[in-house]
Amino acid sequence: MDPSYGQGGGFLTDDDRGLDHLMEQNEAELSFLSAYGGIDGKSEVDGSKILAALKRFLQAGGLACEGDDTSITFACGEASASSVGCEFVFNGDDLPLVQSDVIAAGFDNGVLASDRSRVSVHLCDWSTEQRRFVERLVEHHLHG
Repeated sequence: MDPSYGQGGGFLTDDDRGLDHLMEQNEAELSFLSAYGGIDGKSEVDGSKILAALKRFLQAGGLACEGDDTSITFACGEASASSVGCEFVFNGDDLPLVQSDVIAAGFDNGVLASDRSRVSVHLCDWSTEQRRFVERLVEHHLHG
């Protein structure tokens, strides 16, 4: 019997076949989701890769960094790799930030001191948003 032929005597539509069939049919198209944490929503972030990118970015911006592939220190802060990304701490006077800066996509556990003298946040991604965030802080430190 044709599997697309339903119990009611007619052919089944895609809606009648259910999610399992749809996922099976589109399995190859859904494989890209693993790059974003998989279909189950669990994500693993390589904090050491984010830390390495952050270190290169800071150095290119004019901040000397010391450390290894697990943690670094620089004149106004520190950063360390973790299982959820890269914990980033930056200190300074009147940092050019507002609370919404540390709760955007790609950031987690962001805390901005009420006097804006310190920010602590996990960088869960290294995209344009994170680079702009760090660039603003470095510019403020060097030219503030």
